[in-house]
Amino acid sequence: MTGRRTIDWFEWARALGALAIVALHAMRATELAPGLAAAHPTLFWVEGIVQIPLARWAVPVFFMMSGALILDPGREMPLRKVGRYIWRMAFVLLTVGFAFCLMETVAKNPGPAGTYALTPPMVGASLMHLLEGRSWDHLWYLYALIGLYLLTPVLRPFARDASRRELELAVLLAWALLALVPAANLVLGVRLYRFVTLDASVAYYLAGYYAYNYLELDWRVVAAGLASLVLACLPNALSVGSLAGVLSLPQYGVVMPYALLVFLLLRRMLDVPMERHPVARALARDSFGIYLMHPLFGHLAVWFLDYQALSVPALQAGIFVVGVLGSVALTRALRLLPGFRDKI
Repeated sequence: MTGRRTIDWFEWARALGALAIVALHAMRATELAPGLAAAHPTLFWVEGIVQIPLARWAVPVFFMMSGALILDPGREMPLRKVGRYIWRMAFVLLTVGFAFCLMETVAKNPGPAGTYALTPPMVGASLMHLLEGRSWDHLWYLYALIGLYLLTPVLRPFARDASRRELELAVLLAWALLALVPAANLVLGVRLYRFVTLDASVAYYLAGYYAYNYLELDWRVVAAGLASLVLACLPNALSVGSLAGVLSLPQYGVVMPYALLVFLLLRRMLDVPMERHPVARALARDSFGIYLMHPLFGHLAVWFLDYQALSVPALQAGIFVVGVLGSVALTRALRLLPGFRDKI
């Protein structure tokens, strides 16, 4: 089949994934706020475990959906279209990403008496941070997408011509080299290799195409997914400080089997039309903008609120609600500006 078609459960995944990421960063924003984690150690210990099954599947599933769609031989994907995808990410980085870099540079360089002002050297430093990938942490996803799009003209012919077995081996190899080995290096405190520099997102990209076309939800997928979830949660549960929260990051790939489990659960449970669910449909449409904008509201809450006087769960709930609604409002406002309409 050529042309564009809507896959309903992908839309549900986008909506739910956006909410999961906002919830994750609402918890992280308060955990990183000076003094809060020390004052509420048990709460943040519990949340450190809960956030992994709740939210760490979202970004891997986003990569998997991209792989399932873009690597599909039945969808037309000329180089010009791939170029438009790359330009979309570059445009967002050069506008929204650069604005975030400016904010961060100004915030980290207060003037006399605690005043803040943007100076020409700060503009140059912010631009260098953007080019070096040192923008806000969540924007690593956009840099990774640019890399995946650049690889797409090579990966599409492979996906088209490979047998199921060859594709399965490619996914396992990508997972081992790009994800599991760095995780092992982290745990062991060594560096076993220096020759692989691609991001683990390549493994998710290929896994999404493979899972969409060949995998079914069965006991093996469930067992592997739950095992990877336990492994990702273990450092948090045991309070292993240097590893707590790290093994669950998408960049290390430990959560990939769990993300595959969620991917297939979404297909099994939510392959239903969204016509009667306008809120979910709107969240799916604005999911990219929500992902981009939501950390701003957590930062603002920490910078300007007397958060020490507030209940932590209430503060987190407020950041979540304002993060979702504020991101939707900002996204729709940006779409009114020239150039942004088809970018966010």
